[in-house]
Amino acid sequence: MALSAVECPNGVCHSHHGGHAVDRHTLQEQLHAHGEGWCERVAERVYEISVDSFCQTVMPNLHQEGWQRRHLDWEFKLDREPAEAERTVVDGAINAMESFLRSTEVQRLFVKELVQGTLAEADQSGLRSQAVRQLIERELLTHLQEQREQLLERLATQLLSEADGDDARARRAAAEGIEEVEHLLVNHAEALS
Repeated sequence: MALSAVECPNGVCHSHHGGHAVDRHTLQEQLHAHGEGWCERVAERVYEISVDSFCQTVMPNLHQEGWQRRHLDWEFKLDREPAEAERTVVDGAINAMESFLRSTEVQRLFVKELVQGTLAEADQSGLRSQAVRQLIERELLTHLQEQREQLLERLATQLLSEADGDDARARRAAAEGIEEVEHLLVNHAEALS
């Protein structure tokens, strides 16, 4: 499912948890009157408040001896000696989570997805989503399957110099790349249903 601030079953748009309900036409009019910039500012501000709240409340608990940290220590056996390398990885993952959430790129992607999803949901007739899904499932994925060997060969050849002439390494990277693209396409098609 695409990220959206509203869901619109039967021509009525609902906030997910706020209990609001408004007909699709009214929501469309208001969103177009406010403009995409207004929606972006709302999404950016909600994201900033959420990240600040998370970093002020959750992150300190992960670093301290609270239940969350005790659970990590227990689950990953960090209380045994020596476990300095393991504690370093866990603390690094905790810090990476905060850095990830504070990343301007992550915020930009969240805002873009939310605004586009919300506007699309308000305007959705279902036909465009159906067209995209059919294009992915019946055309792109089929083409990838039918042309898999040729694509694999071309990609492996292109990656050969970066793989220091190791043909097996280049083929493995090419195969993984094709699988990742297939996975992304399947996820996108499923998000449209």
